[in-house]
Amino acid sequence: MDAGRSREWADWVDVEARLPWLTTEPYLLETDDLGRTLTSLEELGFRVVRVQAPQEGDLESGLLVELSEGLGFTGLGAGSWAAFADRLWDLLTDGWHPPVAVIVEDADRLLAKDLHTFVRCVHKLVSLTEGVGFSDDRAQRQVVYFFIGHWVEQPSSSSRTP
Repeated sequence: MDAGRSREWADWVDVEARLPWLTTEPYLLETDDLGRTLTSLEELGFRVVRVQAPQEGDLESGLLVELSEGLGFTGLGAGSWAAFADRLWDLLTDGWHPPVAVIVEDADRLLAKDLHTFVRCVHKLVSLTEGVGFSDDRAQRQVVYFFIGHWVEQPSSSSRTP
């Protein structure tokens, strides 16, 4: 290990094996599991970035602005997939760094507002991130997305039996 490095990040963290309450990707995580997930991710050495899913305006552009700010990307072009993809490429190929866990809170509210935008954003985020890894050997940094919300529908009071 090089001097000044407290840990090697060359090994990919199998989050599904280390966090057994997860389902398969994309990770739609119940709000009640957020605390233990954050603790586990920090213990595994992830840099945790928390962003809020937008609830008003252009939801897709708003989410990209939130993600860009949370990840420390420049504001130039924030809100467009092209600008986000360029900066994501830089992040993934920027040499030695700890893995990143992106926590998108209130993602269920985004889903409730616009199903198409929610599916498009989840798909594009995961696909862009995987695509860089497949197309550039320099992409050594792991980035994992977690979409937080109340995904399990709670029974209504009218469906309960006494």
